[in-house]
Amino acid sequence: MMPLHAVFVRARMEAFTRRYGHEWTVVAPVPYSPRLLFKVDSRYGIYSRMPLREKPWGYAIHHPRYLVTPKVGMRFYGNWMARGIRKTILAIHKEKPIDVIDGHYIYPDGTAAIQLGAELGIPVVLSARGSDLNYYPKLPHIVPLIEANLAACSQLVCVSTELKQVALRHGAELEKINVIGNGIDGTRFRIGNQEAARRELDLPLAASIILSVGRLDENKGLHIVLNAMSQLERTGIILVIVGAGPQRAILEALAASLKIGDRVRFIGAVANEKLITWYQAANLFVLASAREGWPNVLCEAQACGLPAVATNAWGMPEIISDEKLGILVDNRTVDGFRQAIETALATPWNRTEIARTGGSRTWENVADSLENVFQRSLRPLKRIASR
Repeated sequence: MMPLHAVFVRARMEAFTRRYGHEWTVVAPVPYSPRLLFKVDSRYGIYSRMPLREKPWGYAIHHPRYLVTPKVGMRFYGNWMARGIRKTILAIHKEKPIDVIDGHYIYPDGTAAIQLGAELGIPVVLSARGSDLNYYPKLPHIVPLIEANLAACSQLVCVSTELKQVALRHGAELEKINVIGNGIDGTRFRIGNQEAARRELDLPLAASIILSVGRLDENKGLHIVLNAMSQLERTGIILVIVGAGPQRAILEALAASLKIGDRVRFIGAVANEKLITWYQAANLFVLASAREGWPNVLCEAQACGLPAVATNAWGMPEIISDEKLGILVDNRTVDGFRQAIETALATPWNRTEIARTGGSRTWENVADSLENVFQRSLRPLKRIASR
């Protein structure tokens, strides 16, 4: 019911399964919220309709419920999740013993994984993906829970070096930290014919098209991009925003107030497999996030030959690792992004070289790195697929 949710987690483990042949079962807990007096995120309505078990991609996905109380009580979410999924995990383990628990997100998911792993005597590998280490440590009541999980896991995967440094500051052991960024599907994301892509999407052939892809929330900085867009000296520029989220109405109103509504297109959510055409149609990719673990959209854009302008923070400079790939903005302000976009649009980028760099970071390479992680956590895994 939520095919766009955590696609990078699914892609990583599907690639690992193809390459090494192990069996896996997914437990994706669904938050249950009691009726409250104040308004909560509309996603809770979607969660309530999720099936308890589904098999959309050929393997079982379980959706046990766990209690959440939006806006309050976050310190209890890990324990509540552990209670909510315990029956499901025990049933899976009884039918076919689990060798290792692969937990994604340090908290609250990590707490549930650690508790069930301890109960069953199973090693736990945790992955830090973004806000679990670049935002949650700002919450005093959550810090001890994060640190307990970092100490208890058998191995830790951080998708960027910056997240590794945060993990170290919170007591994680250096010997068990592995920095493994996300990958891309090299058969899906590649350089293509820009004119054909624009015709397919009904975009003007002569325009300079700036593309941004992501959830429409404050962290993504689209308010900065819109204000920068309104101040660009160049003409013939269209900003295409792909994604859904709570700020869409606010951003649409901002575009109208800036008198650039006719030059901004809000596309809404697009399935991952259909994003390629949007990347191929664009001249420039922009990501003005305040924080990111390892933004997959930046990797996908790069694999399609798109130069990028992005904030010089967290995992973004590890992807834009060379000035030939894009421009990093130190000053995350309207003027900082305006200047960077102006420069990027005037630069004769080598899109073939950009695509070659982006296309080299595949999920198969990620799977190879994961092999070592699971070997250290449990036992050598027998390779069944040829390189």
